[in-house]
Amino acid sequence: MPNMKTAAGEAMPKVPPTDAEMISAFRDLEHEICCLNHMTDILADLLDDQLVPLETRGNDALMIMLTKHQLETLSFAWNDVSFRATRVRDAFYAAGEGEMIR
Repeated sequence: MPNMKTAAGEAMPKVPPTDAEMISAFRDLEHEICCLNHMTDILADLLDDQLVPLETRGNDALMIMLTKHQLETLSFAWNDVSFRATRVRDAFYAAGEGEMIR
């Protein structure tokens, strides 16, 4: 009969999550998904409001002027959306494995 003890540092076999555990894990993502959705709306509004061309130059090139504050606000918003989207994606795949990450 084989030795059933697990050696130090050896991983235990992964037990698949139950349907109830997966449903719970996916439901826990609601807040993160809603926050990401709101942040994309904010970013879209900022882009619509602030990326207004002052003039068009040859080859359809546009000249847009932003204040330092506007650029920092846009940079914050698009980086925040990118961070949230990555976090939601990682949490989604973890939930499929029955895990939860925050």
